[in-house]
Parts: sequence; C-alpha cells; structure tokens
Amino acid sequence: MAKKQEYEFVWTQGKKGSDDAFFVRANVFVIEQGFKVEFDDLDKVSWHLTVYDREEPIGAARIYKGEDGVWQIGRICVLENYRGKHLGNQILSACEDKIRELAKGPAVAHLSAQVRAKGFYRKNGYVESGEEYLDEYCPHISMSKQL
Repeated sequence: MAKKQEYEFVWTQGKKGSDDAFFVRANVFVIEQGFKVEFDDLDKVSWHLTVYDREEPIGAARIYKGEDGVWQIGRICVLENYRGKHLGNQILSACEDKIRELAKGPAVAHLSAQVRAKGFYRKNGYVESGEEYLDEYCPHISMSKQL
C-alpha cells in the first residue's frame, strides 16, 4: 500500500521570508501563463502560504484583508509536476482556515478566479458574482464564500 505524501504548509507575513512563495508564483503565473504584473504592493501586507515537498517549494497562495473588511484569497498555484494531486484543494482549505483564525470567527472569503478554474472553486463552495472581466489578457470572475 502506497504511503500518502505529506506536504509542509508554511505561512509568512509580508515579503520577508516569502521568497519561496514568490518563486512558485513566478514560475506558474509569469513563466508558464505569461502574466506581466504578478507582484504588487499587496505582497507587503499579505499572508503568504508556501507548500513544500521536503525542502522544495511546490505551491503557494496569499490572503489579505481588503479595505472593505472582506478577506481576499489569491495567487493560488501549484508547480506543473505536482498538479492532479489535490494540492489546490489543500491550499484553498489552508487559506480558509487561516482566515478563520485571523478573523477570530466567521468571515467572507472573496477571490478573483480565472474563468477556466471556476469549476474548482464552485466544487469548494464558492459562488460567482458579477460579469467576467479581463486581468491582463485572461478572463476572470469574482467569487465568494461564507466561511
């Protein structure tokens, strides 16, 4: 019987200590998907999640509380060789858990989903709102979930 792979989930706040998360994001969003504007001022105030397989960074995400008080989840990504192993579900769940912890109770999570990934978010309880829009060249849709 094969042993289930255990991954390490590590949270950092702000840019300091978040280089591994930025490495994964750059590989997925800039190199693989061709986004030009991946890093922004929100990185300074966000909580960053890095997922490790042993010592290697393989997945990432960020969360932050918006000016409107709504928690934002974003930049969820997994390196290509690790896709299909349900890491996206685990990353999303870790983000939701961290929001609950920081909010000290119930909260609303909002995200800007790539349209091609909205089925993934629907399966995890997120609901679409508004019209599709372009972020750079890529169609996105706003989605949210009561945590």
